[in-house]
Amino acid sequence: MDEREIEEKLREALRPVAAPDGLAERIVRRAEARAQTTRRPMVQQPWLSWGALAAMLTIGSFGWLKWSEKRQAGQIEARRAAEQFTLALNIATRKISRVQKNLVIEVPLGRRESGQREKP
Repeated sequence: MDEREIEEKLREALRPVAAPDGLAERIVRRAEARAQTTRRPMVQQPWLSWGALAAMLTIGSFGWLKWSEKRQAGQIEARRAAEQFTLALNIATRKISRVQKNLVIEVPLGRRESGQREKP
């Protein structure tokens, strides 16, 4: 089978075909019948909507509580870190102060290093 035969068979298969008489009316009637049997009010039972509302409120409340706990834990951790930083800063300040006291060298005024001349 060559290309030309394939193309002819494809054209023949895709050729428009006339629809049977009354097809559109039958489709519309069938769709209307199905729509009437499946059409129901949005809420058949009022307790269902109240139950859904209660479930959403419960889930929202738990979510808010969890977020609040997480935020509070973060604040506590931040306070601990600030306290540790302040303590470390105080310790470092004391250590630096001790080192500074040990580094102070008193040089008498009359003493000169060798190699320096006295100014006239």
